[in-house]
Amino acid sequence: MGICGGFGIGAPAVAVLIEELAAFGVNNFLSIGTAGALQKDLRLGSYVICNKAIRDEGTSYHYLKPEKFSYPSANIMKNLVEVAKDLELTYSLGIIWTIDAPYGETIEEIDIYRKEGVLTVEMEAAAIFAVAKYLNVEAAALFTISDYLCGDKWQLHFHFTEEHLKTLFTIAKKTINSLQY
Repeated sequence: MGICGGFGIGAPAVAVLIEELAAFGVNNFLSIGTAGALQKDLRLGSYVICNKAIRDEGTSYHYLKPEKFSYPSANIMKNLVEVAKDLELTYSLGIIWTIDAPYGETIEEIDIYRKEGVLTVEMEAAAIFAVAKYLNVEAAALFTISDYLCGDKWQLHFHFTEEHLKTLFTIAKKTINSLQY
């Protein structure tokens, strides 16, 4: 199992990382990170497992034909759900929105995606899934809520407890271990 960090932010950075690690034979990728909540029922520090990602960034289009969504591998996503249940964690499974611009969401876009039931916004998942599919490797994504885009005003809460971060790593470790053949 390997854990990578400090490689950059956004779709191009993770695309480079996956390309290079896949060239060395890595075939399972699990992204963990933070996301902004679009739905009012998601609380700070709650967990979200992505079942599809809206491709509102540019990198994924260099790997897959244009479509609205890219998808995680069913195998890793299923294992993520099983681990979350085993740990008796409260989590949400749903659609996330991947963008290129930090803090670049508009009120109009947020309203549209909120009404469509999109759970969160972040900057990597759609590209991770696209690159993984293109390279014939597997990938999934898990997030914890860091901020809210649910009202008229952005609510920043980047002060994570050690518990939230440890839980992300625990889920990741157990999920990756469950994939060992």
